[in-house]
Amino acid sequence: MLTNWTTERSQYLYKDRYLNHRIDRCRTPEGVVVDPYHVIEYRDWINVVAVTPDLDLLLVREYRHAGGFVATGLPSGTFEDGDDALSCAQRELREETGGVSSHWFATTTVFANPAVMTNRVHSFLAINVALEADTDFDESEEIETVPMPVTAVYQDLLSGRVLVQGLHLASLYAAAAFVRGLSDPLLTPFRDAIERAYKAR
Repeated sequence: MLTNWTTERSQYLYKDRYLNHRIDRCRTPEGVVVDPYHVIEYRDWINVVAVTPDLDLLLVREYRHAGGFVATGLPSGTFEDGDDALSCAQRELREETGGVSSHWFATTTVFANPAVMTNRVHSFLAINVALEADTDFDESEEIETVPMPVTAVYQDLLSGRVLVQGLHLASLYAAAAFVRGLSDPLLTPFRDAIERAYKAR
């Protein structure tokens, strides 16, 4: 039966408001010492699949420095002090796109990479999103909102034509799985748009 490792010692090499870099000395149940073991402590993240009444999915384009390119993805962000997952998702959607909604659904929560990272990623579906608020970017942010038809987005995903961040991909598929199993009339137009993408494969 698999059991947890024992952490014998921990020390921090670096801390700032974005992340902590921790080094552990660990021992496996078989007595093997693993030293150093690097752990990155992040705050939790959120991703939002935001759908307008016209069945556009609100994507954003933003420069991603580690990848070295302008990426297309979902509205997303990091927990701030006092946040819960929903309040963080609502704030990030509003700040990045100006979008607001009264209809929110939690679709999944996953670990980003539990081998070396501590944080979880919370995915939400927002329906009937209206672009009626002012955006509020961080000083270093430049973000373009790109509305795309839901069916077209999922057709591109299913064909492999879109390069997106892996956890955004997970959020998009989680939203599809969530609505395909429900009969809520509020979700029916979004579900039908996704079904058209699957049937077009």
